[in-house]
Amino acid sequence: MATHLYSCRACPLVVRLKAWSACSTLQRTKPRPIDPHASRAPSKDHASGSTGAAGSRASAPIPAVTSSSAPSAGVLNFFDRVTREQADVIDKAVLRFFVACGVPFQVAESPAFLEMLKALRPGYVARKMVPSRRQLTGLHLDAFYQELSQYVMESLSVWCERRNAVLVLDAWENVRHDHIVNLLALVNSKAIFLDSVYCGDESQSAKSQAALVQEKLTKYGGMWNFNALGTDNTASCLEMRRQVAERNPGLVSLNDQAHVSNLLISDLCKEGWVKGVIQWALVVSSYVCGHQRLLAAHNLEKSLYNQTLSSEAASEKRTAVAYLTPSTTRFLYHRDLLSACVRNRPALRNLLERNNGSELQRLVRPRDASAQDAQATFLSVAESAADARDWVAVHSMLDPVCEYLRLFDGRSAASRWCYPPRASY
Repeated sequence: MATHLYSCRACPLVVRLKAWSACSTLQRTKPRPIDPHASRAPSKDHASGSTGAAGSRASAPIPAVTSSSAPSAGVLNFFDRVTREQADVIDKAVLRFFVACGVPFQVAESPAFLEMLKALRPGYVARKMVPSRRQLTGLHLDAFYQELSQYVMESLSVWCERRNAVLVLDAWENVRHDHIVNLLALVNSKAIFLDSVYCGDESQSAKSQAALVQEKLTKYGGMWNFNALGTDNTASCLEMRRQVAERNPGLVSLNDQAHVSNLLISDLCKEGWVKGVIQWALVVSSYVCGHQRLLAAHNLEKSLYNQTLSSEAASEKRTAVAYLTPSTTRFLYHRDLLSACVRNRPALRNLLERNNGSELQRLVRPRDASAQDAQATFLSVAESAADARDWVAVHSMLDPVCEYLRLFDGRSAASRWCYPPRASY
């Protein structure tokens, strides 16, 4: 069979190469097959010519490889045998790629993905062994989850040899309003995701939360690995921590100081005068970010302004910066918004005073009365010295609380979980 395929002129080059590689007799007696067209390639002089038939053929683009030039499925399967054991190994590798990289399972049915697999292992695709997106959710997924869980347990036991971990509980709702409880272990600066549990409405009670935490605490090593439990400060969570601490003597109940600080900043920003000052800062930031030509001109003016400052201006926070994207979930945004408005005010005024004050009308042309009113409001606030003083005042009031929050917020924070008063445990 190999000799016949090697000698057949109708066979593609890839098939003849496979036949020559598979037969030791052919390797000893016959030369390695080569592309016959490669030996008849045009010379350099002809290829560079611009006239004549030879020159036109040399400059013609090389045609793309099509399915007609590929070997037939029967011949390909003869040389590329894929056993069930080999297919299982490929399936596990594909599943690991999808899970580790966060790729949606529907990509498994994408023509581009199948073309890539076909280039890597043609027989795997030709024999229709590629799993569908529904098969991926059940195929080896449970085994992969068990493998990862075992790895987490081994890592947790190793890291907890010198220092015990803090069990962190956080509950939230997804877009379908399903109650989900996430559990993490914090070991020094390492954060380990342990589990994510879908719960019903009953999970909102302290009793149900305590039962869930006790179950997971036992599953992941109990007091041997954990010495503290931390949650946010809702009434149900406080009661849940008390119940779990009673069942596990020595388990420390921790308050989330970042949650406390976040609520304090939220209450400060809701006060009448502070809320109004923040609202005027939002007017400036939203208007600049909402008009592309004005934003581009401001970025250019910002660069020119920063070049006129001394080298210590950046460390002293006097340079102009980019305006922030509006946010409703992090209250540090209000402090940073006021800081950006204060630092950008000189550069913004330089821009607005160009061309005898007509630069804004050139960059932003209102189309109706409401747009004219919005532009007038923006211009009035941007040029108001009183509003700038209020921005500085509110920023100086929020800054100490935000700096305290920064002690607990973020991955680099070393003081996120603080011991509560002794009377609470």
